[in-house]
Amino acid sequence: MPAALILLFILLPVQCWAFSADVFLRASAATGIPVELLLAISHVESGFQPHAINMSGQSYFPSSRNEALRLLVRSGDNIDIGLMQVNWGFWGEKFGLSKAELLDPQFNVMVGAKILEHCVRVNGSWWMGIATYHSPRDLRQREYVNKVWQSYRRVLVEMRK
Repeated sequence: MPAALILLFILLPVQCWAFSADVFLRASAATGIPVELLLAISHVESGFQPHAINMSGQSYFPSSRNEALRLLVRSGDNIDIGLMQVNWGFWGEKFGLSKAELLDPQFNVMVGAKILEHCVRVNGSWWMGIATYHSPRDLRQREYVNKVWQSYRRVLVEMRK
């Protein structure tokens, strides 16, 4: 079993999983984004909750896909969805995405990895790419990169055990 999957079992209580840990490995293989970074970002963004939704700064953690869908019906454009908290208002039209399909963990992680891949390519570095994955604002970027760095370090420490 790859170390990244072992780490997921350590970080997450099994009863909260509504997805296979392979979603991170597949997205990493497809984009070249290290699985450890995808795990760290998902940990910071959603706490590995596949139905996590953030509407205009307010976080929600629905217990089911149906509950999440009910929230999405009431939401506007400023909404972050799923494991990687993909911002539908910014990326939805660009990629032709529906809010509902972003609740699919495999799809969400793949889209998040492709967005991160784009951000890294445009910015020329991993950490600036991670910063712009989150926000165009400098202060918010620094806070976010620090959170991802702390999570990334935790991932690496757990993988070495």
